[in-house]
Amino acid sequence: MPGEVAAAHRHTASAIRFVIDGQGAYTAVEGERAYMSPGDFVLTANWLAHDNGNPSDRPMIWLDVLDLPTVNFFESMFAEHLDDESQAVRRADGDSAALFASGVLPDGTQFGAARKCSPVVNYTYARTRPILERLYKAGAVDRRHGARVRYANPTNGSWVMPTMGAQLALLPAGFAGERYRATDGTIFVCVEGKGATRIGDREFAWSPGDVFVAPSWQYYAHTAGPESVLFSISDRPAQELLGIWREID
Repeated sequence: MPGEVAAAHRHTASAIRFVIDGQGAYTAVEGERAYMSPGDFVLTANWLAHDNGNPSDRPMIWLDVLDLPTVNFFESMFAEHLDDESQAVRRADGDSAALFASGVLPDGTQFGAARKCSPVVNYTYARTRPILERLYKAGAVDRRHGARVRYANPTNGSWVMPTMGAQLALLPAGFAGERYRATDGTIFVCVEGKGATRIGDREFAWSPGDVFVAPSWQYYAHTAGPESVLFSISDRPAQELLGIWREID
């Protein structure tokens, strides 16, 4: 809510936030304050200090996803509240994207090593959305998922986190996707457009701001009316590391 602050803390669970509505709230991670807009994908990797605040005059709504089931399985969930309500800002908004997500990487510094979690704090929608448009214009449209990108850790090319992976997909106007299933249960958020997803024998209509889930090993298929964009996140990276992830067309 306007004026609300979530004081600085850290925990062994990793978390993401995908912004659904509002403008001007921030997440600060390790001294970088990322101001958020709808469609932004923000990371707070495990044990990194972070806090949230909303200096704007309107509510901000985002989807939080944490890898708590995995962490709890190992009985390793710990958290720590830090001394300051808000971290001191030591880096400019967008520094991590400029340093790590521009096709070059810092060399010969403490930032140069590969990391298990992506060092990028905010994968902005303004930067990612045009890439979907380029994929679509190039004809790179998957018959099941549309024109889709995977959010990547730029230091090693893998998923943004070892436990959770996210994607953003453009479904062209009139898209009628073929059915698909996999072992990872997947959370979807409609960012733009309007359509429906048949999961098993039920159809779920969606429009901007709607959140829905395709459970593990359930067939699903997307259809879109106007051009639409869907965000998705699942535990596929963890399943891949364990060697249990499977998909079936």
